[in-house]
Amino acid sequence: MKTAPCPTCPWRKTSTVGGADIPNFDIDLMRGLSNTVGRGDAFRPIMACHGSARGAEEPCIGYVAVEGWSNLSVRMAAIHGRVDIKAIDETCADLELWPSFAEMLEAYEWAAEAGAT
Repeated sequence: MKTAPCPTCPWRKTSTVGGADIPNFDIDLMRGLSNTVGRGDAFRPIMACHGSARGAEEPCIGYVAVEGWSNLSVRMAAIHGRVDIKAIDETCADLELWPSFAEMLEAYEWAAEAGAT
């Protein structure tokens, strides 16, 4: 079970903003992930790791560390042993991660627009 974000995880501020180091990165797909976050506790889809295989998606560890706490689906995954929130929190404590999906998306959109001009 993974407890650290991938080296190219978009949640890492050390990853290339704009997705240049993520194979097949698509800003529109990233925008579509806004349904994985929201105000307050709720059941939402869990953001998948960009490195997981289609059909065998695994949770994005950066997402779980930053936004997963309010997603009841993440909490259920933890209860069933599919996510170790405590280990993820401990592993990610010293990593520089985007503080929210909105801030990460804004940076990636800015980079996408800058690259398109």
